[in-house]
Amino acid sequence: MADSGGLTDNRTGRVLIAWLVGATILGGGLRLYRLGAASFWVDELNTIRVCADLPGMHRSKVTGYLPTAIGLWSHDVRVSEISAEHPELWRSLGINEYRARIGSAVIGILSIPLLALASRRLLGARAAGLFAVLLAIAPWHIYWSQASRYYTLQFLFYNLSLIWYFSATERFSRWRMIAAMVAMVLAFLSQPPALVICGIFAIDWIAGRTGAWRVHLGSFGWTAALISLGVCVAVLFQDVKHTPEDFVQFAGISYQNWSKMILGMVFMVNPVLVTFGVLVVGWLYTKHNKRLTFFLVAAAILPTLVFAIASPFVYVGLRYSFVCLFAWLAIVAIAGERFYEAVRPQLGGLAAITPVAAIAAAAMLVNHGYFTNGYGFHTRWRDAFEYVEAQRKADDLVMCRHPMIGKYYLEDADIGRLPSTKEGVEAINCPTWIVFEAEDSVRGHVPRWFDDVVEWKASFDLGVVQPKSSVCVYYYEPSPSDGA
Repeated sequence: MADSGGLTDNRTGRVLIAWLVGATILGGGLRLYRLGAASFWVDELNTIRVCADLPGMHRSKVTGYLPTAIGLWSHDVRVSEISAEHPELWRSLGINEYRARIGSAVIGILSIPLLALASRRLLGARAAGLFAVLLAIAPWHIYWSQASRYYTLQFLFYNLSLIWYFSATERFSRWRMIAAMVAMVLAFLSQPPALVICGIFAIDWIAGRTGAWRVHLGSFGWTAALISLGVCVAVLFQDVKHTPEDFVQFAGISYQNWSKMILGMVFMVNPVLVTFGVLVVGWLYTKHNKRLTFFLVAAAILPTLVFAIASPFVYVGLRYSFVCLFAWLAIVAIAGERFYEAVRPQLGGLAAITPVAAIAAAAMLVNHGYFTNGYGFHTRWRDAFEYVEAQRKADDLVMCRHPMIGKYYLEDADIGRLPSTKEGVEAINCPTWIVFEAEDSVRGHVPRWFDDVVEWKASFDLGVVQPKSSVCVYYYEPSPSDGA
């Protein structure tokens, strides 16, 4: 087990607090910087729409919408007056990107000290401080802290549950087991896929049964776990029973293939960090706490693996495996601290911090692109619709795949849903602006027949490597015979 004297030893405690304060200030600055600069994307607008009727929302997700609702309430936005059918009225209520995202940003900031403090007995005080810094600059965590969604809240509760479960079963503690199970339920109520955590608990318990280490679960632990899981299953069952169509629609949809899920996880966690983690994990297993290393490896790999396997059969996205970031950072924090202690006496402090410095530099390089020319990795809908607003005539129609976005940014325009076929576009009988979300690169994955039917006008690219990196504007004018 890692050292437990983090806060009892005065000097170590002061060092840890200094690390936490510095990391929280740094992380807070990164999460609040240009918080409202990036455009909304459709899921953020759906979050706002749901906030108007939280009592009618699925119980299995309701907690996840609270940060957005509270952020809007705190800015005197009358959430109850939000009309799902009329996003063009939302800005008049005071809804904007900053106000919708501030709740997620606050949760993201608080996660830095809370997770570091909770894990100090797990990782050791110095490694917990290093973990806090790595989380503060983690691009994936910054991204979700600047999005009006539920992933930072799920991330916090999910990983608190991981930490407290391990502590409770290392040296059995009823209170820690209760805390772990409560956190698991809250993670589930933020986003149901959080139940993947049960697979990590099961792998740890099965490994313990082989005699490799002891997992102190006991009848109390089993009871707490089964009750908590039962609550989650019961809530989910009621949601499926009342609105089965909301869940069935995700079956049979292949959103991302398994290889993209795995490669995407490596890219979002940080390729340099993942490489270092893979290289040191064997050393940690033999030289450090075997059970903790095994547990963290399972937590780092299992979520991505489960959703990658499921991706051909159900609608799952890379964001579902976001929770694995904690384990990767924890592995690197432990290894980085151990590497420093081993190398510093022989080669000096500069050589000892090289691996962690390289990881931090890689993260900050991504963050630099994110804030400067990456537009927060959010498709530039605002820019595209501002272009359309400046060019269109009063009677022109506007079409896009997600009319909700168009209605929000073009408050007085006639917004329609873009037809999916060439024949559908050719049936339009009035001048029309088409705003189309391309994938992979400028004008990438645009239907080939587009150029035969419509006139390309402009592209608004992120300028970085990012799926769905650009949004294109086209103009369609029917021939005189079509309008006759």
